[in-house]
Amino acid sequence: MTTKQFSKNLTIRFREGDPARIAYFANTLSWAHDCFEDFIQDAGFGYAEWFRTQQFMVPIRHVECNYLKPFFPGETYQIQAEVVNLGNSSFQMKYTFTQNKHKNAEVLMVHTFLDAATGHKISLPDHVRERLTPYLATHAPHDPHKKDQ
Repeated sequence: MTTKQFSKNLTIRFREGDPARIAYFANTLSWAHDCFEDFIQDAGFGYAEWFRTQQFMVPIRHVECNYLKPFFPGETYQIQAEVVNLGNSSFQMKYTFTQNKHKNAEVLMVHTFLDAATGHKISLPDHVRERLTPYLATHAPHDPHKKDQ
């Protein structure tokens, strides 16, 4: 089985830099989430279907980032998004930022499904699981509570 790939290019803007002339570290999470918004559309969800549904909410419950090389304004990087785990009520995304085959950063985000009316956890809806499964990575998922991963 071949995993479906999603990637996009990102050019760092001048305004995203800091006084050291490298990109401000917190922007990495915004870029990852921007990539997620494009990813879900590639997976077959309309923007309103995901972000404006009255059935469920999908907040981020965990995020982490490993910074490996700095990002520089004016440079272009590639972001690859993949699903690394599909659980009962949550799924985990990994965003790998590269330039010229060198890894700059890796972001992990865990999204949890909640009932929009009650705020309680719910199982991933079947149509969500079906649309995310083709992007599921074939390697072992990252455990955010384990060291050295």
